Amino acid sequence: MALQVGDQAATTGMTKAIFDKLDEALGPGIASLPAADKETVRNGWRKLAFAIAGGVVNHITANMEIFGIQVGVQTGTGATQTGPTTGHVR
Repeated sequence: MALQVGDQAATTGMTKAIFDKLDEALGPGIASLPAADKETVRNGWRKLAFAIAGGVVNHITANMEIFGIQVGVQTGTGATQTGPTTGHVR
């Protein structure tokens, strides 16, 4: 699964997942607000979710290290990753 930041509207990717959790956790606290005010608050949460997702995904893809990769070859012999690999891996 690829790491995807998502969009500023919080409809895709990690941004959506973070916004959904914020709304789940904090939504009851704004239940008594008028609809327009609720939407203003949720728009702030969407921006926050996008900022968090962008930071997390960018940090992980720039700094991940992968160790111990083993790959099978069709002939039946194997190849082993012997050193660390850093950077974006797809």
